[in-house]
Amino acid sequence: MTSDGSVQLPYAGPGPVPPSLLFSDRAGHESVGGHTAIGPDDPLTRALRTLDSILESEGSGPAAAPTTAAPAGTGTTGASGADPRTGPPGTSDPVDPADDQRGVVAAPDPAAEDEHPPTPGQERREAILDGASALFAERGYHGASLRDISRRVGISHPGMLHHFASKDVLLGAVIDRLEAHAQGLLDATVQLSTSLASLEEALGGPWNPTQHPMALLATLSAETVDPDHPGRFRIARLRLVHEHVIESVLTNLAEGGYVAGGADPAFVARSTFSLLLSLAVREKSVRALQRENIAEPVHDVREFVRHYLVN
Repeated sequence: MTSDGSVQLPYAGPGPVPPSLLFSDRAGHESVGGHTAIGPDDPLTRALRTLDSILESEGSGPAAAPTTAAPAGTGTTGASGADPRTGPPGTSDPVDPADDQRGVVAAPDPAAEDEHPPTPGQERREAILDGASALFAERGYHGASLRDISRRVGISHPGMLHHFASKDVLLGAVIDRLEAHAQGLLDATVQLSTSLASLEEALGGPWNPTQHPMALLATLSAETVDPDHPGRFRIARLRLVHEHVIESVLTNLAEGGYVAGGADPAFVARSTFSLLLSLAVREKSVRALQRENIAEPVHDVREFVRHYLVN
């Protein structure tokens, strides 16, 4: 928290490969080339498994894998008392056989990245992820080919395949970033619960529907109604995590008397996140048709949430 009382939250960046095997579309693909992509000590592993435990205890979710406890002093506690740390046709390009392969990218080591400056290869990999994220947000997974992405980044197609052997692998790395973004919000649950201003700040910050993470999540969420989408379950889990964070924040605020009587935090959380995704789509569609800037999405979502809050 800064000196003026505002909350500084982590934003999207290279993140851990998520592990929750029960619903993961990566089941059976835990390692590639001898590199383990899923580990029990990964922070998001603990977060998702803790979420599984919460859902199971409420009778609304399947049995979860055993939770791996986080080291003492490293986590934050949310409303539950648990430690939140614990398609359609593509482009006109020829279809590359590699696009249909599946695989997993090994999780980067944040500590190693802190100790050593990024190499040219790492910088190129991040540029590819930036380009892929932008195109996936604009066109969806099925609407952007590897050749489209390589042209956007300014790299040859063989150079692209050197870093990401298939489009599924690239999608996995893009979702890793979205999961790092969600992990930051999980870690900040207590901070977000300190005041109404903190929640409103987050609605205009990491949950801002005009910004890239929400636009990307909205596009991929719409695509994953297709049962064959390669990121279907991971994106669904991401939405569940975001709803869980908002619900936890509202539950904590309710204990302080900041939520209107009778308001159900779970309902408000689901409705709020649905509105955020809808507003992200509106920014990329309806907004372009309006001659005047008559609707501001951050204002809209804040006004919606205020109906359930007590000032």
